[in-house]
Amino acid sequence: MPIDIKKEFAGVLFAPREEEIADATGCMYPRVVELKNAGKNNGELLATFEFYSKDEPVVAPIYKSVDGGRSWQLFSKVEDTKNKFGMRFQPMMLELDADCGDLKKGTLVFAGNSIPKDMSSTEILFFISRDHGKTWKFRSSIAKGGAPVEQNFGKLGPIWEPFLFINKKGELVVMFSDERYHGEEGYNQAIVQKRSSDGGKTWTKEEFVVALHDKILRPGMPIVTKMANGEFFLCYEIVGTLCNDIHFKISKDGENWGNPNSKGTRAETEDGFYLGSMPYCVFTHKGGKKGAVILTAKRDNGEIGLNQGHFLVNYNYGKGYWQKLPLIVEYDNRILHTGWSKGMALIKNEKELIMLSPVQTNNKLMHIAFSIAKVEEVKL
Repeated sequence: MPIDIKKEFAGVLFAPREEEIADATGCMYPRVVELKNAGKNNGELLATFEFYSKDEPVVAPIYKSVDGGRSWQLFSKVEDTKNKFGMRFQPMMLELDADCGDLKKGTLVFAGNSIPKDMSSTEILFFISRDHGKTWKFRSSIAKGGAPVEQNFGKLGPIWEPFLFINKKGELVVMFSDERYHGEEGYNQAIVQKRSSDGGKTWTKEEFVVALHDKILRPGMPIVTKMANGEFFLCYEIVGTLCNDIHFKISKDGENWGNPNSKGTRAETEDGFYLGSMPYCVFTHKGGKKGAVILTAKRDNGEIGLNQGHFLVNYNYGKGYWQKLPLIVEYDNRILHTGWSKGMALIKNEKELIMLSPVQTNNKLMHIAFSIAKVEEVKL
């Protein structure tokens, strides 16, 4: 039974003023989570994003909604208490749905990129909140990299784009993009993971997930969702393909992802339609016995233009062809930072889908827009 995703409400979460920003883009890279293990706070939404404030060190703002995403207020902030550099790039939050080490179910965890104002290094830091996002405490450094410069060959490469999830063992996993293997390994950029069995106090050594030896292709921006059959679905872009095509891999345990030298599978429809750049995915139990994987990205394949874009939906745990549905946030794809990158969450017991995206205020400045849609099964 297929699903339909019908937009019902739209608004603006945050719009920076030009006089308060240090970078013309203003903001991007939003993420959103619904609290489900928080007692009386269940149903609240928390959102974060990159905000390029003139005030240093920059922080990752946390906004809250208590009305299902219709309105938002500044709630808290994640500060770089380790380096005092600033939580500058790629924030990500997760509410734990099980105990992990000394962290109890319902704890919020956060990962983001600590980067100094002179842009000389990258470091992914890990924070926790035991009061549902009101206060945050630094817990560990996940990894360190070089300056945030792409393809900085001959120097230590940067690390980017952390994503947190819990695997089948109950370990906390962080997956991220890694450019530190430019040398003998021959990777332009790789997707790696590190695991923690003690609630993020310590982490394993990096393990390659997608690592291509050609020194050209750049797999990155990993996002993971768990499906109803217990398997884990990983989507990512591969920069250097025609449209930075969105590929995926599937793992039975969220730890082993097959041969890291494999590109994985491109998600596409029967007639060859696919998505490109900056993916995000979620799983819904709607859509028949096997539920559905909902996949989005910055753009459709083909020429970049002023287009609405599409979701891709799969009803067979990622196997076989995908179906197209219209996207629920609109922006001008000709502007580089629009849709960079979108965050999604299923809310209200999967009755609704909320999507956050950077959308153009003008040709340079972005604001964080959101749309809320009903997710309904369609009887054929």
